[in-house]
Amino acid sequence: MTPRVHVIGVPPGATEITADAREAALGARFLVGAARHLALVPDFGGEVWPVEARVLAAVDRVAADPALTAAFLASGDPGFFGIGATLLRRLPRDQVRLWPAVTSLQLAFARAGEAWSEARFASLHGRPLEALAPLLGASKIGLLTDETHGPAAVARLLLASGWDDIEIVVAEDVGLPSERITRGAPADFMEWTGSALNVVLLLRSGPDPRPLGPGLREEAFSHGRGLITKAEVRTSVLAQLRLPREGVLWDVGAGSGSVAVEACLLAPGLRAYAVEKTAEGQGHLAENRRRFRVAGLVPVAGEAPEALAGLPSPDAVFVGGSGGRLAEVLDACWPQLRPGGAMVVAAVLVETLAEALAWGRAAGIDPDLTEIRAARSRAVAGKHLMDPQNPVTLIRLPKPAEVTEDSRDDP
Repeated sequence: MTPRVHVIGVPPGATEITADAREAALGARFLVGAARHLALVPDFGGEVWPVEARVLAAVDRVAADPALTAAFLASGDPGFFGIGATLLRRLPRDQVRLWPAVTSLQLAFARAGEAWSEARFASLHGRPLEALAPLLGASKIGLLTDETHGPAAVARLLLASGWDDIEIVVAEDVGLPSERITRGAPADFMEWTGSALNVVLLLRSGPDPRPLGPGLREEAFSHGRGLITKAEVRTSVLAQLRLPREGVLWDVGAGSGSVAVEACLLAPGLRAYAVEKTAEGQGHLAENRRRFRVAGLVPVAGEAPEALAGLPSPDAVFVGGSGGRLAEVLDACWPQLRPGGAMVVAAVLVETLAEALAWGRAAGIDPDLTEIRAARSRAVAGKHLMDPQNPVTLIRLPKPAEVTEDSRDDP
């Protein structure tokens, strides 16, 4: 079947496209592209759609009209974080032909004198900056940026999460006469201003320095007055949360953030929102974010439930502290919790356990209870004595998965 949609890649700085690509574009009735790309086909006789007029609306138009032939002009390789991937999701594969060209990231690696075969890539276009987190630890990373998530924002995230040993390479206007390559440490780019047409490379030598866990000992963390979830309890909490590889965790009453830290170490694609109301706890939380290099950890200063407003809906919730407002916190978390997720409450006091159980009964939830009684050895007169810790009860409050038509039993 002859493709009715051609997605033509344009190399950075190109003043023309190949004869075959030009012929494919001229054979279409609908041409979509940025102004600088449309200028490469000045004699097009059909309808022209500048991407400034919303490129996704153009995709909708093509998808709605099976008889419409179209050509999309896009930067670099349209199958690499580009419009080509969107069209392939919306149209049958045999209706779409991709015409790849050299990408700005390929050129940036070449200009920096770096091979890119082992590099990892991400696009920050319309995505949270924490989308970078799963890549950190790799020796080479290539980033497609936008005006909001540019070199300065990337540098600030790296410094806040302890990655100050990464070298940043900013490639501006690659392929154009104004091309410029700048290298330096994250601190050198904190106030960066330059061309909006840029890509960022992150380079680092040596193995990933982060521990894996779970169950890192308390002395590894910055914390105050022993206010930290003990390693034995933390390990069980992480098991009870049943975290997704990617998604959102709310750590409410985070304290030093030890649960959120270990969650991010185990699942780098996770975003963990650590909510803490005290200035002391917020300081420990920021230090542990740097110490363990967990860029996916997002500190949230404030008291729950008010501080939860506006956060992305969680796949799991851990309530380590509620400031005496447990029922209010659970009331706020439950509607936002995604189907199939769970809330886990840590109860040291009998009253906290009773309140959590009462809330669960009122909500019609059958909780899972796990009591943890751990003891650690301590030296006494050259021998070892087992020193018990305070028992902790974990209350797991699961939320049923959504029932679909296909999953219902026939009557």
